[in-house]
Amino acid sequence: MRTIILYLLGSYLLLLVPASAQDLHFSQFYLHPQHLSPAAAGAFSGNLRVSGIYRSQWRSVPVNYQTYGVAADWKALKRGKSLLAIGLLAQQDQAGDGQLSWTQGGLNLSAGHTLGSNSKLSVGFGANALQRTVDISHLSFKNQWNGDNYDPNLPSKEPFGRSSGLAATLSAGVHFSLQSPNSRTGLNFGIGGSHLNRPELSFGGIGPARLPMRWSVWAEGMYEWQPDTDVWAYGSFQTMNQAKEILLGGGVRQFLTKGLANVTAIRASIGWRSGDAIIPALQLERNNWLAGLSYDINISDFEQATRKQGGVEIALVYRLIPVEVSKVVKCCPVF
Repeated sequence: MRTIILYLLGSYLLLLVPASAQDLHFSQFYLHPQHLSPAAAGAFSGNLRVSGIYRSQWRSVPVNYQTYGVAADWKALKRGKSLLAIGLLAQQDQAGDGQLSWTQGGLNLSAGHTLGSNSKLSVGFGANALQRTVDISHLSFKNQWNGDNYDPNLPSKEPFGRSSGLAATLSAGVHFSLQSPNSRTGLNFGIGGSHLNRPELSFGGIGPARLPMRWSVWAEGMYEWQPDTDVWAYGSFQTMNQAKEILLGGGVRQFLTKGLANVTAIRASIGWRSGDAIIPALQLERNNWLAGLSYDINISDFEQATRKQGGVEIALVYRLIPVEVSKVVKCCPVF
């Protein structure tokens, strides 16, 4: 009986997650930058970038999460030292027996300007549509417990007026990059704000629920230590309502080949999300392609349920570079 009661309580609490619940998050955030700021659109080497990311979290418990994201951005207009870039972003997250989902899609615009021979500054704005849905028919509630057993024919008496909510949300941000002209040493730094209009997004019947603003600050740097070896570091801080996330990491990038149109490198790093996970990651670079794999080793109090099994994350990035590959492979965005 205890197991049944806990199951019913878990399903009930899952459904009561308000529409203002926290946004999606990724361990390899540096491979999915438009999620953090619209100003990241166009901040890369090349003319076109297409990427995809998939995250599977907490598969060992009933409320596992499946998260998907795809993005594309291209440099639409160049005039002297200025650039206008357009980005597209689509993401979805789904969790639990009730298939509670978050779907997001929209457009980002970014305007960048070269400040000097080695640095660039961009500002960006984004508009997205958000939808949250839940399939209440797949859930069990405490009111369906008749005293002896669970009866799905009993009314749940839950105050949900609808099973989905739809809203529009606005975002903005700035992005700064610094690149050494004679080496692979470079730096990316960004600030982004999401849900600036505080849109209302609820299932109805339980009062208005406005999305709190999410603020993101992140940095990624590469230092050319040896002719074939770079030292790499990254970090991010995000806050949304009462939730905060700090992620820090670092590692090395080792070049295996560096010939013309024959560039191969491996990145290996270890990350740490405060109070939550240790994150080993591995990325393979091959010319215009980059494939990444990371795994969250859960170290929070929730590890009693997850048995340290946090989640796997897979990312794939393609950049279209119309010019010949330079013998000096740069890591940071250039216009």
